[in-house]
Amino acid sequence: MPTSTTKLDIEKLGDLGRCEWVLTNGLGGFAMGTVNGVPDRRYHGWLVGAMRPPVGRVMGLHSAIEWIALEEAGDEAVRGKRIELSSYRFSGGVIHPKGMHRLVQFEQGAGWVRWAYLVDDEVTVTRELTLVRERNTALVRYRVTGLRGRAWLEVKPLVGLRDYHALFRERAGYACEGGDGWCEVTGPEELGKKLWMSMARDGKEKAAFVCEPEWWRNFEYVREHERGMDFVEDLYSPGTFVLECDHRNKPDSEVVFAASLDGAVPEVRFDEVVAGHKARVSVEGLPRGCAAELLARSTEMKTSRWHDLAVVIEGADQFVVRREGTKNTGRETGATKGEDTGRETGATKGKGQSQTSIVAGYPWFSDWGRDTFISMRGLLLCTGRYDEALSVLRAFAGLQKNGLIPNCFDNAGHAEYNTVDASLWYVHAACEYLRVSGDRVGFESVLPACLHVVDAYRRGTEFDIRMDRDGLITAGCEGTQLTWMDARRDGVVFTPRHGKAVEINALWYSGLLELAHAVDITDRAKAEELRECAARCAASFGQFWNAGASCLFDVLTPDGDDWRPDARVRPNQVFAVSQPYSVLTAQQKRAVLAKVKERLLTPMGLRTLDPADPGYRPRFEGPIRERDAAYHNGTVWPWLIGAYCEGVLRAAEFSHASRDDVRGVIAPLLREFCERTAQVGPIRQLAEVYDAEEKPGHRRAEGCMAQAWSVAEVLRVMCLVEGEQDRARR
Repeated sequence: MPTSTTKLDIEKLGDLGRCEWVLTNGLGGFAMGTVNGVPDRRYHGWLVGAMRPPVGRVMGLHSAIEWIALEEAGDEAVRGKRIELSSYRFSGGVIHPKGMHRLVQFEQGAGWVRWAYLVDDEVTVTRELTLVRERNTALVRYRVTGLRGRAWLEVKPLVGLRDYHALFRERAGYACEGGDGWCEVTGPEELGKKLWMSMARDGKEKAAFVCEPEWWRNFEYVREHERGMDFVEDLYSPGTFVLECDHRNKPDSEVVFAASLDGAVPEVRFDEVVAGHKARVSVEGLPRGCAAELLARSTEMKTSRWHDLAVVIEGADQFVVRREGTKNTGRETGATKGEDTGRETGATKGKGQSQTSIVAGYPWFSDWGRDTFISMRGLLLCTGRYDEALSVLRAFAGLQKNGLIPNCFDNAGHAEYNTVDASLWYVHAACEYLRVSGDRVGFESVLPACLHVVDAYRRGTEFDIRMDRDGLITAGCEGTQLTWMDARRDGVVFTPRHGKAVEINALWYSGLLELAHAVDITDRAKAEELRECAARCAASFGQFWNAGASCLFDVLTPDGDDWRPDARVRPNQVFAVSQPYSVLTAQQKRAVLAKVKERLLTPMGLRTLDPADPGYRPRFEGPIRERDAAYHNGTVWPWLIGAYCEGVLRAAEFSHASRDDVRGVIAPLLREFCERTAQVGPIRQLAEVYDAEEKPGHRRAEGCMAQAWSVAEVLRVMCLVEGEQDRARR
């Protein structure tokens, strides 16, 4: 498998604070920060744990202040030249200490990040960070090279023990205890959290721990300030770990500082943890599937896109997490329809059973239903991770309520159901699972959930979601936001799309036929019923055709006894071309794609509104309210490139020319993901959104710095283009 290390030339980079990295632990926990090491968000930290996977996130270990103290010439007993390795921003924009100026190199690989600091002409200190898989534990490894005498490494941890969304000022209730090589910090009683830390060389020689509790005050986070949020906090330090090191140490010796929200850290080597991360995304680690086949060919076809594929697969794995199991309550759901026994089923294992889910984005999203089932196709089905894909389907089937798949979960784990499209994407993902995996037994365990979606939408369910007399799905009212364009703030819906949305009905039509195809061999009568329902939708779908503009209306809004079409050019119409089944003619498909290409296509994805529209907002910036207003009114979303590219391929029946066209479309996103050089933004990831226009010279990455469906759709398109199978027909 090609190497997948990203090494950055610090001198060629611009604003290092805008270059962000992320590591994840498979529980929903993460570590995140900037290349220069200065925390710029409230979410930047070395250990953000997930105490109720994948939510219940807690900022545990924020970071550590570090020094290397070199022996003064001629005096072996004195620590003389004390050199700073860390940097922070304090109120007023003051940077202290000044360690960032000694940074000479930053690298990131599968499951690790590394900084190198030049201390003097010969001495170099490297810091490496990794997270232990499925533990809320971080390991920080230090190496000191080039010493000519003795030196002392000093590490002063900064502790949060707060909800990861919150910011604290100095407060009572923090306490610590410790001894040789370890300490434990207890947070305020109402938080009920503890952070255990240790430091030793080669797992044997323990560092001295000097207990000196103190508060460091007025840390400033500029990215929060930009968002109009609280941006200053204080952090607690329990004391300092000190460990002597000198030139006589073995060259391969390592000092490891460990921190855990799970209690004392079991003995585990840094390299073993990193090897585990890498194994998950290797050719051998991927069980089967298109991506694994393509990676296996990479040794024979040494082109850049095979290296790109390896890096994208590594990034994709960061979103796959374990979810705590949910116990069946006996409530009627798609997975247990008609059963009222409280008996556990394959879709609703008892609490504590391991289930798989997909985090929508880091740092602030949990596992959103809509995002999960859009992303599942690229993250799990393309990579052959069928067992995990089925686990995701079963987990959400067990959470289904009145035919609705949860929209999202808060940090306490409570589900919210305000979405019309999550359930339709669930049906689509389940049918795709059957088609790709061939696992009919697994599919049939979630088939009741799929059919329950259809039944609930036909008869009507919560949030005014129902099938109208014409066979089209309508949803919501003026105060709701049920589609993916869901920005709302202080009661204001910035992109009102209640009524009959074009992508909802494209998903409804295709989903009905996909289900019919899936059940045809086992229940011919049900298949025919589904096809009849789809035919009603198809007969009415022409209402979306805007003949004057040769494209589709975005939504049909209720207007008394009639429906008012919205002629604004938005990207949602591409889903009427990209689905396995489409009601559009070949000419209509080409017209839709041409319009989207002309008005919405950018190198980073699709704009959410035509630049000619008076409501167009090209920059995603400013306080939260301004950002919400721009969120779906111009801002570019990379995930939409998946539907556009699939539409291009399907409309041309996967011709060689269409494949070449699509390769060109996704090339800028692959460069953004894999070739970080002079630009700023996420490293080895794709952001949630990008500016719609270049200024000054590039489109800024914004929103979540790592977004699941942005990565998943690029990966899926790569497999669609490079795969051997023609997927234009079922």
